[in-house]
Amino acid sequence: MNINKYVTGSGINIFRIGGKLISSNIENLKNSLDQAIEEPNCKIILNFRSVNIIDSAAVGLLIGRARTARKNGGYFIFCEPQPAIHRLFSMVDVGKWLDIYSTEDEAIKVVESGAKREPE
Repeated sequence: MNINKYVTGSGINIFRIGGKLISSNIENLKNSLDQAIEEPNCKIILNFRSVNIIDSAAVGLLIGRARTARKNGGYFIFCEPQPAIHRLFSMVDVGKWLDIYSTEDEAIKVVESGAKREPE
């Protein structure tokens, strides 16, 4: 798995992730997300354009971090999942916990608009 992070001018942390997102290699992602979530009112977008495999441990990590970010008044948004990943997310109904957008630009606009989802 590879992770490329950059911060936009409006303070949005964008993580572009590629490869296999599985339990044996998620520690770096976990640490990077935990650091970003510590910021008050964090703004996090995960771009899954290049993720081709994800396992249940990774899905659990992402749901947990999304809930923590929202509870702390922040954003934790996903965008551009590959069709197979999107189908997996639909099958396990992660839409209850994760906000998923078709494009990175769409995700950025949501964060910049100030629209918020209520914590669950």
